[in-house]
Amino acid sequence: MGKKAHDLAMRDPALAALMGVNGMADFGTEENFSLGGEADFGVESIFGADWDEMDGEDAMGLSSIFGTDPAPAAAPVHPMHVAHPHHPLHHPNPAAQRIIAMHMKRNKHRSQRALLLEPNMHSELKIERYTFSVNDVILALGTSQALTASGAPDVNFRPEQVTINVVSPGMILITDGRVANVSFTVGGTLDAWQFNANGVGRALSVPTLTPANKATVNANYTGLVPSPLSGTGSFQFVVSFTGPATLSA
Repeated sequence: MGKKAHDLAMRDPALAALMGVNGMADFGTEENFSLGGEADFGVESIFGADWDEMDGEDAMGLSSIFGTDPAPAAAPVHPMHVAHPHHPLHHPNPAAQRIIAMHMKRNKHRSQRALLLEPNMHSELKIERYTFSVNDVILALGTSQALTASGAPDVNFRPEQVTINVVSPGMILITDGRVANVSFTVGGTLDAWQFNANGVGRALSVPTLTPANKATVNANYTGLVPSPLSGTGSFQFVVSFTGPATLSA
């Protein structure tokens, strides 16, 4: 035999209230039920208590219905830590939003530190900064000589700075400097001293070299033997280019 609507409702009036059951609800019988006459378990009244008149403890009706205290209010979140409502990382719970913000901050800091060891970590194209040199030899100090230093890098390489190992002004004069058949000396004769290791303004913007292209520097040794050099021995002429290049394992 089926239960009457009144019996079913009185088993758990709190559940009935949450489910929106009122005096006109029908549980499969002809009989309607009513608790307390006008009580309707709706928003305006919970077991005869007016919603607007409830104190803070019963603001959500949790104490009246379940006999438990509502969860304490979450601490306010700093505006800088709150994502925009339409942001994919936004969460309506302030405590969860703080956890997300802290997690993102920690990951960002970790990524910054990891990039010190692996700067190409998130890039499919691996680029580092290298030095590439071309050489010739002054056969006898004190005797003038033409010099040609030429060579190709092992990787794709874009020179951004030139350094030449000259000891003093007037020792070596450059007549032409080329990178991938494009001259970076566009007129006149240059003193190699301009590109000494202590010089300024050594930065250049020249074409990218590939292993199929060469860098070439044509110069003249004037025969000057500046201090601390002495004697008539040989001297290695070195022109170094520094710049970004594809990673060489």
